[in-house]
Amino acid sequence: MYFFGKGEDKEKAHTIVSETRDLGKSVGDFIKRQKDNYDNGSFDSLFVKIRNSVDKIKGKTEKKSDQEQQDLRELEKQLKQIDPQKLSEKNREELKKLLQDLEKELN
Repeated sequence: MYFFGKGEDKEKAHTIVSETRDLGKSVGDFIKRQKDNYDNGSFDSLFVKIRNSVDKIKGKTEKKSDQEQQDLRELEKQLKQIDPQKLSEKNREELKKLLQDLEKELN
């Protein structure tokens, strides 16, 4: 849980948990709402948002909470639902890198 540690550490952990949870939800919502964009491969802004959050998580030195682990698994699950064949080459590579980074963080 993010309730352990000193004030600033608690605040950082809480922010990461919240952002990860929100990001997982937004990926699912985005895919549902943006079917046309999905079919056209328009994922640049979504991947930038995900990359920024994953980079924050990677920079965290303390052990991830159960909630963070669960949120990361949910994010990974949502990303795996994206059909890479419908993405541009650039986005296909970014999706691959994001999934690899998430896998590392979950192990």
